[in-house]
Amino acid sequence: MFNPIYRMNPITQCLVGTATIAVLAMIQTPGMAARTPQQVAEIAAPITVQVNSTLGDGSGVIIAKNGNLYSVLTVNHVVEDPQVSYGIQTHEGESYSVVKVIPLQTDETDPDLAVLQFESQQEYPVATLGNSDQAVIGAQIYVYGYPATGGLTGAQREPELSPGLVTSRPKSRPEGYTLRYQAVTWSGMSGGPVFDAEGRLVGLHGQGEFGFAQTSAGDITPIKTGFNAAVPINLFITQLAKAALTPEDLTIDKSPAITRSMSLENPNNAQAYYFRGLTLLDQEKSWEAIADFNQALELEPNYPEAYFNRALARTQLAANLPEPTRGPNPIADYTEAIRLNPGYADAYYNRGLAYLVLKQYSEAIADFQQAAELYQRLGREESYQDALDRINELKE
Repeated sequence: MFNPIYRMNPITQCLVGTATIAVLAMIQTPGMAARTPQQVAEIAAPITVQVNSTLGDGSGVIIAKNGNLYSVLTVNHVVEDPQVSYGIQTHEGESYSVVKVIPLQTDETDPDLAVLQFESQQEYPVATLGNSDQAVIGAQIYVYGYPATGGLTGAQREPELSPGLVTSRPKSRPEGYTLRYQAVTWSGMSGGPVFDAEGRLVGLHGQGEFGFAQTSAGDITPIKTGFNAAVPINLFITQLAKAALTPEDLTIDKSPAITRSMSLENPNNAQAYYFRGLTLLDQEKSWEAIADFNQALELEPNYPEAYFNRALARTQLAANLPEPTRGPNPIADYTEAIRLNPGYADAYYNRGLAYLVLKQYSEAIADFQQAAELYQRLGREESYQDALDRINELKE
């Protein structure tokens, strides 16, 4: 079965100094209007920061202010080494030292969250926190952060806004990652904010890109899924005492969302069937997911993403069925996705894994080489290195 997707950017944590916080008040406003992606980006830019260290890069979001002291919420795995010093860079390029790290995670039963503090004479806005329970399946979300792509690291990174749709809301997952979605994310965006369609903070992004499936032969195969996950902001609210914060210290708007989620009841077009298939796939309902991807492809035969995700469902079947009876081989679907989109790097990578399971090593090497070339062009450095490592292992 698919296990939780891996952490994007495990860097580290420090503990320095002390401070107390007391900031703003709770907003009591009627429902806000849905915003355009550009408007969400304009909200995100001044409140999203880089979190930098000698060990790697992450992102964070300003959530509170008390005089010159600002509090930044991020994920704990970005700052988990107490021996390392961390820095904050704000959207206009100003850099600050982190004066305190408050980890909210002590084991895997705690949410993967931490609060950082920095001091500045500059005036920065703070995020408006929403109600993450309203981020239901099918709801529009936006992930914002500073990816380490194209060879850019640390302060060189530029911000990205990535739209997506919520695919599942599991009741429990390790480290609190119960807000799951399909969106394009990169290393360096861990700890970045996830916004709802009104521009309210509903989660902290922290997992993405890989899933792990066990094949019928017993091998563990790390497949690229495109599923991502965040820690919901409501879970952070339950941890405020650990962060030396109270609800009154934050700006909160829990008014009802007025945007519509994509309907899963009666899909009537290829996109709706495709999305319902994604949701079923995320819930490990493989046969049902394949049925919906089939419907999507009947309505839109030239749909490379539907072929790609039907291949993931077939891989899931191979992992979960003791004796697969039909349809577990994903190679044909990956091949069709590549035919329709020759630049589909993840399809090459996953097809290479499928060939590897079948011990067709020359075909696997060829696909990993093609994936590596595409990852390099796309600036996906971790994926590029991963593909190179697989090639070297096979050649050895």
